[in-house]
Amino acid sequence: MYTSLFLDIDNTLLDFTKAEAVAVRKVLQSYALPCDDNAVKTYSEINRQYWERFERGEIPKSDIFEGRFKTFLEFYGEERNTAEISRDYCANLSEGYFKVEYAEEILKYLKEKGYKLYATTNGLSSTQFKRIKNSGIEPFFDRIFVSEEIGHQKPEKEYFDYVIENISEKDKSKMLIVGDSQSSDILGGLNSGIDTCWYNPSKFEPKFSSKFTISSLLELKNLL
Repeated sequence: MYTSLFLDIDNTLLDFTKAEAVAVRKVLQSYALPCDDNAVKTYSEINRQYWERFERGEIPKSDIFEGRFKTFLEFYGEERNTAEISRDYCANLSEGYFKVEYAEEILKYLKEKGYKLYATTNGLSSTQFKRIKNSGIEPFFDRIFVSEEIGHQKPEKEYFDYVIENISEKDKSKMLIVGDSQSSDILGGLNSGIDTCWYNPSKFEPKFSSKFTISSLLELKNLL
């Protein structure tokens, strides 16, 4: 049924939550800022809110990188150079490439089955390409599409239009988006008319409907 799979990276194939926690704890500690578990959770929530605002088109991407640290510093009543903190954080984050359970196994399976595999991810090109390469999953992909390079981000239809323009398959009925994010992957599928598979290991309640829902990447073997 499907020939081409659009695979999300963060918290689908690579554990972004872990990479983020390691990177933010390291950078907060280096600037003598609160860096305990609560501080990391506070940053993560602030960061998530900024990215969701960006995905909804409420703010430009440029507002995210320093803005999230500015908000964090305001929360703790601290003052630092947010440009320097943001730069150091992104450098640390690019070193975080922990794989999600069964990620490599399912990529091998899908590749052996003959599917065309495309990495479809939001984020900074320098960070995402480095993480994908260093994690060892780069060879599985026929092409990698990062939002910064494209000029559009998931869930925008224009993002997926660009992807389709640059792959061999043109029939949307033969494409499947696999990702963990309701606000970018699943909504992106709805916006672009492409089937979706929601990776939902935490078994959250859905905001948007998807054709398939899985709680483990190994379940893709039953679907594909």
